[in-house]
Amino acid sequence: MDVRASEPLAAEQTIDRPAPFAAWWAVAVLLLFYIFSTIDRSIITMMVQPLERDLHVTDFQISLLQGPAFGVFYVICGLPMGWLVDRFPRRLICAAGVVVWGVATSFCGAAANVAQLAVGRMGVGVGESVLTPAAHSMIAEQFPPRRLATAMSIYTLGSVLGFGISLATGGEVVHLVTHMPPVRLPLLGMVRAWQLAFLMVGLPTLLITPLVFTLRERRVRAKGARSAPSAAEIEAEAARRLEASAFFRRNWRLVLGLPFAFGLLNVLCQAYTAWTPTFMIRGFGWNSAQAGLAFGAIMVFGGVAGQMFAAVCIDGLYGRGVKNAHVLYPIVALALSIPCVIGAFLCGQPQLFLVLIAVFFTLTYPFVGYAAAALQLFAPAAARGRVSAVFLAIVTLIGTAFGPTLPAWLNDHAFHGRLGVSLALTSAVVAPLVALALWRAGGVMKAMAA
Repeated sequence: MDVRASEPLAAEQTIDRPAPFAAWWAVAVLLLFYIFSTIDRSIITMMVQPLERDLHVTDFQISLLQGPAFGVFYVICGLPMGWLVDRFPRRLICAAGVVVWGVATSFCGAAANVAQLAVGRMGVGVGESVLTPAAHSMIAEQFPPRRLATAMSIYTLGSVLGFGISLATGGEVVHLVTHMPPVRLPLLGMVRAWQLAFLMVGLPTLLITPLVFTLRERRVRAKGARSAPSAAEIEAEAARRLEASAFFRRNWRLVLGLPFAFGLLNVLCQAYTAWTPTFMIRGFGWNSAQAGLAFGAIMVFGGVAGQMFAAVCIDGLYGRGVKNAHVLYPIVALALSIPCVIGAFLCGQPQLFLVLIAVFFTLTYPFVGYAAAALQLFAPAAARGRVSAVFLAIVTLIGTAFGPTLPAWLNDHAFHGRLGVSLALTSAVVAPLVALALWRAGGVMKAMAA
């Protein structure tokens, strides 16, 4: 395999990096968008009980709304969005995506049946598919390699914070509005409690859209580039696009293998995030507010601490020459946390459950930031958006297709309501596959970095 064109952040490029404040401001704004996107996609997790009651659906049908209805369209649209990000102004593309997913979340609040709700979830997937390819492209060109995992991980905190906020506040909102009678709204008529919750999280998303225009568009440029494009610069741009195509051909084992490994890890993450609140409500007799607050606190505090700890460890190891640090860390974290997860779902004690499940959400759950950084280390500038889109497509498709649905299917057809056993068995089967796939991907990384 020819790896000469894939050395980390190739030396033939000169990076016109912004001042530190501008770079970190971009991370902060993109983090805010990621928080809102995660809230909008995950608020449905706290609505399992009212949705099953009002729409007369099963756990498996709910899992299709949680996973494939969103994830398939997120994946399908993510690949062309990555292409657009590499060629057109990223601020405009990002703003359009924010508007689409905000409107789609609000449409879920107007849905009168499961088909309309599925359409809304598809729209959320379409809109959100643009954010992370654009964010990864912008962040990767503003930070040096030794800081990239940290910057990416801070951006990815949006997932942890957004999901934690959606659990904590969404659970409280659902608990409150569930005890309210249906209300009449202009244009919509009578709306149920869960519809009101969708509207309460979808509409504010539209208000933050203008922030995207505070970001500065910067591109990696050839050495000696001038403000006006010359024939040589046009030829150099064509060469960079050819280099991007060559990168995918030469390094397909990394471009596909690393996302596949982390996609298997995402199966576990999606399974736990989709069904842990419901497990707490059914198994411990808690209401949605109690379950959301407890699980949300674990997600926020454990996830933030774990995200930053992982980023510091990986950047430190990589700087010391451990070229497979981005996969070595999750293998160790998985070995430590999976026994705790299995014990959590089988112990039957609420306090012990919270302690054990927190181990996974601190050590293993916050992986997307450093996993995406691993690919960006090798990607040429002209391919960053597409590399990010491929990564997200594979990770999301595998995770959302099997994460929510596998334990739900086991619960409906094998264990007949014993959700904890279904989740424990899912953990025991999937975790060894994750470790094996990560180890193989790490070997490819070491070979490319040699």
